[in-house]
Amino acid sequence: MNPPKEEPVLFGPASALFGMLTRPAAGASAPVACLMTNFGVTHHIGPHRIQVKLARQLAAQGIATLRFDLTGIGDSPSSGTAKNFESQAQDDFRAAIDCLQSRLGVKKVVIFGLCSGVSHGLRIAVADPRVTGLLAFDGYRFPGRRAEAARRWRRFLKFPIAQSLHWARRLAGASAQKDNLLESREPESTVTAADFARSMETLVAREVSIYLVYSATHQPRDNNKSQMLELHGAPFLDKIRYEFMPAVDHSFTLLSSQQAFADAACKWVEEIRQRVSQQAAVAAQPTPTGARREAPLSTAAAARSVPA
Repeated sequence: MNPPKEEPVLFGPASALFGMLTRPAAGASAPVACLMTNFGVTHHIGPHRIQVKLARQLAAQGIATLRFDLTGIGDSPSSGTAKNFESQAQDDFRAAIDCLQSRLGVKKVVIFGLCSGVSHGLRIAVADPRVTGLLAFDGYRFPGRRAEAARRWRRFLKFPIAQSLHWARRLAGASAQKDNLLESREPESTVTAADFARSMETLVAREVSIYLVYSATHQPRDNNKSQMLELHGAPFLDKIRYEFMPAVDHSFTLLSSQQAFADAACKWVEEIRQRVSQQAAVAAQPTPTGARREAPLSTAAAARSVPA
């Protein structure tokens, strides 16, 4: 099998953002492409090169991927502006989608949000109608107080000295974010369970494919979507894909866990590719004389159509 084409690209204002574009070895790319950004402060390769492996496996399926660094991380320099990190990240995502659209002609993108990348991915997915899929790995969790207390106790038993120092600092007045929120540089990035549910309902109404994936790092077991315990009964939960992967850890340490995650993710993207291709084929069909196509629902109208 021929290796994929990999090309470094500069894009965005002043061509300051750096990314790696991975495309199929031969033939045209699919009508949908994937977008991956930083896993915390890890640059565009991801922990244990998981993003490189994902991009190459997707390319073997005919799907292109842009792996890029947000402003101020990895190979993308600081912007030198006073804009906060979250706002800058949204501008970076829009520039990345524009790059894929201009270079490949795609109109739809799938976002891989890994760890802290979930918060950026969720915001741009809600804001930009070009996003047709969102994978969130170890992202927002709302498991309830009892599960969180049990998780803290397990962590204390595993790291008693470090946890003792941590809680001593907390009791001395040091602040910390709640554990059901992703780490962020901006206080306004806090997302409640109700906020998350509203975002999910908006995306589901817009027919965006959602895939929530959780490793065993935070909770060793999962029963009936227990990472979303506080939101049980929410309409969106029956309309998304949710998967707990007990053999996968947060940093994809084992080769077997990397492959298991990559296989599941690539299968999901292939389903989106088929859906987007079918929609494009329907849209390309000539409209019968005198017939009028129904205009698609706007995002706001679609959100209102979701049952409460």
